[in-house]
Amino acid sequence: MTRAHVGVAALLSIIAGWFVFDGVSSLIGLPALFAQLGADASAVPWVPLWAGVVLPVVFFGAAVVVARRQPLTRFTLVLIVALAATATVRLSLIALATGSILL
Repeated sequence: MTRAHVGVAALLSIIAGWFVFDGVSSLIGLPALFAQLGADASAVPWVPLWAGVVLPVVFFGAAVVVARRQPLTRFTLVLIVALAATATVRLSLIALATGSILL
């Protein structure tokens, strides 16, 4: 990887880091909200909450590994697609955790 690849990865990792931060804040805040509402502790959707923390790291890391030997434009595009997939999965996890959709 060239310095430009590392720079693009570092720049876009800020967005991936925001997704991780959002996942961690949901992981901490949602169980506290459930407790305040008097819901049972077993009602907390732990799997979507943990997935919201882990998946941004996995998607971004996989994108870097897959595209590391590509030209800079393709590398950047793959990372942007990984961030878009992260956003899509994140919104689906939020809907699943809040009960907006049911599986």
